[in-house]
Amino acid sequence: MVKNEREIGFLDSYTANTSIVPSVIDRLIKDLQKLGYAQDDIDEIVLSMDESITNAVQETLNKYRHRNQNNDTRDITIRYTINDKEFDATIIDHGKGLDIFHVLHAVPDNLSDTYHDQIIIYATESEKSKIKVRINGEEVPLRGIGAGLKIILHFMDAVTIDLIDKEKVLSSSVSKHTDGTILNMKRKKRYS
Repeated sequence: MVKNEREIGFLDSYTANTSIVPSVIDRLIKDLQKLGYAQDDIDEIVLSMDESITNAVQETLNKYRHRNQNNDTRDITIRYTINDKEFDATIIDHGKGLDIFHVLHAVPDNLSDTYHDQIIIYATESEKSKIKVRINGEEVPLRGIGAGLKIILHFMDAVTIDLIDKEKVLSSSVSKHTDGTILNMKRKKRYS
């Protein structure tokens, strides 16, 4: 059986700076167009990647600001693979990391003045089925998520988040040793 599948891959590392977003997104759009993705697919993938890259840059910059350091290293790595049927991307940053324990225990408090806002960020069952959050390789249940992750989950079929830890490779919590996040997202081509 002959496989008639074209594939485009991209891999590069960048200094954490918001100026990288447009160039990566422009390249992504051209690559998606080369493989004949419909405009709806392109728009949804681009929105997810833009959110992911922007978040990675912001988290890394926040870490450097917090430590009063200048950033001149390649702290954001972006990889994607596109073929005729599927999009797969990984974004690695060296920011503070997703606060897993806050997310795990984020249950709306009906006595709070911000109760309605808390309900909005609470993860729905369909969102929970699309995301895996792993600590030391073990999946943990997720309750609450932010707006950016909600956007990504809406347009992706699967999302996996791992914490990077300087001491243990994958961490059990956000700590002084947390050195970033690995976010992977995948989706099948949806439109013709």
